Amino acid sequence: MYERKDRLLYFPEDMQPADIDNLLVDVEDAIREGDIEYAYELSLHATQLVPKNFEVWLARASLASSLDEKILCMNYLNELKPDHQDRYHFTFFVLKEILDRDPFLAYLEETENLYRVHNTERMVLSIPKKRSTITRYFHNEVDRLTAAKRYLILAIFGLLLAGIGTLIFAPLAVWEALNASQIMRSRAGQASSLITLAASGVIFLFGLFFSFIFILHLIG
Repeated sequence: MYERKDRLLYFPEDMQPADIDNLLVDVEDAIREGDIEYAYELSLHATQLVPKNFEVWLARASLASSLDEKILCMNYLNELKPDHQDRYHFTFFVLKEILDRDPFLAYLEETENLYRVHNTERMVLSIPKKRSTITRYFHNEVDRLTAAKRYLILAIFGLLLAGIGTLIFAPLAVWEALNASQIMRSRAGQASSLITLAASGVIFLFGLFFSFIFILHLIG
């Protein structure tokens, strides 16, 4: 039978793996018995003591209520383990909530595993790429084509945002594809860059259409 433990009173400052495991068990027990407030307090304090522990952030993410806190949890989870299996699609639902409020994201930078973008409130979002790592020995033309394909993926994703994101990333994809087509030596590379260029143009037109519909919806 569940019995609430005042674990907050005796949290060790130097938490060991066994302490973290016990804490997570307490969080699960509290959730199971409907003591959500206490479960949240446990997860909040745990992330303050061991901010680099993936599991405690996962527990806090499941209990976060505000969008700001969900963004915080999403960023920590994706920064700590960008290649983790998001079984509950937490990142997707957080991004959906953000974009439902304001369909705008702007590209900031990227790493081998993450895209970093920001919304209109300048809140930075860390989004996993979910792709294999590109080795560093590729030539510049391959890097150009790869960049074009990345922007194309973001442009396609932007269609979910009333086309606003598409209007940002599709022109970038076109630019990179044009640069790649000018320096590509192989026929396969030329063909790939032209396909990416054409796809980016088509996606851009779709983005214009959806953005127009979205603006009409706002006005009407």
